[in-house]
Amino acid sequence: MVIMPTSYLSEDLLRDILLRLPVKPLVRFRSVSKSWSALLKSRDFTTTHLSRSANHGCHLLVNSEGAENHTMSLISSEALDVAAKIENPEKGKVRLIMVGSCNGLVCLYQNYWLIRLWNPATREHKILPTPRITPTFPSTSSPRFSIGFGCHLNDYKLVRIVYSKHPDERQVEVYSTSIGCWRSIDAIVPCFIEQRMCSVILKGVPYWLGFGPFWEDTRFGQGEPRRDEFVVSFDMGKEVFRQVHVPYAEGSYSDYSKKLGVLNESLAIIYYPCREQVSNFIDFWVMTKDHGVDECWIKAQRIGPFSSIGIPLGFWKDGVVVCENGDEELLLYDPNIKAVKKLSTYGADHGKLISTNVSTYMESLVPVNG
Repeated sequence: MVIMPTSYLSEDLLRDILLRLPVKPLVRFRSVSKSWSALLKSRDFTTTHLSRSANHGCHLLVNSEGAENHTMSLISSEALDVAAKIENPEKGKVRLIMVGSCNGLVCLYQNYWLIRLWNPATREHKILPTPRITPTFPSTSSPRFSIGFGCHLNDYKLVRIVYSKHPDERQVEVYSTSIGCWRSIDAIVPCFIEQRMCSVILKGVPYWLGFGPFWEDTRFGQGEPRRDEFVVSFDMGKEVFRQVHVPYAEGSYSDYSKKLGVLNESLAIIYYPCREQVSNFIDFWVMTKDHGVDECWIKAQRIGPFSSIGIPLGFWKDGVVVCENGDEELLLYDPNIKAVKKLSTYGADHGKLISTNVSTYMESLVPVNG
């Protein structure tokens, strides 16, 4: 690596040049001198570089969980045909589940107590301290817990919801990179969250799909089971949960599945058919503010019908929908031109996939230690 002399450059000009570079060379440049290292590790430089990176589009991080191995692929926003295999901290030896990505940091968990923060661009990773709350559950059952990841200002946080044997008994704890430990909080979880990890992270806020109890007059065996459905979020600053009802959609309760996503920087919910006899359309609803006060849902778009497009996993740039078909292939559907494109990735053992989830991702210098 050849370093050009910079003595004739002003500090402001040098800083401006460095801010335009991607993360990989900046990590190497930390070894040029103590002054360069201090500059490139400073909070001001990291924050400004992150802001500029956000304007250059996000990549797509694909997490493939297989029966025998685990792989992750990075799809560049500039070259859709090129999938780069990236090594997770365990190099595929153990099954790591992706909670989500926020400002270049990726949260992964191996089980209910082993959780990691990872920056794929800088290759830094950190195993978090063991959580304080241990799930209480029968020996024949798996632990019931949910995890969310996000940030408030420059503090990156995880929220962990732990369920006991009784579904109404929930304990909550928060990990903060600013203090480096877990602490229990008295936040009230408004409903039951079935998902282990948050569906999306938008502007530092994690979101899940939540459910109320089944209605008394619609139990199994007494007609179609019904229960209230919600979108649940966790405010990382105030450390409180919030919930709103999902939008009303035409059709039977059990005919449509739902998936959260981010469409044009707004929270979105995708309704897609889960029964063959249902018309094969996919509806997008977007959350907006009603006069800047209350949240409300607006039906943004309907696409289809499709003969076979699979299960939508979320959105990417420009409203493109990422789907997984029955052959465990990823597809990109562009509703603007109504075109489908197959996405090449480094998947786990073909035919042995447990699940695939995706997250938008942008490179950053954000440290895992806060």
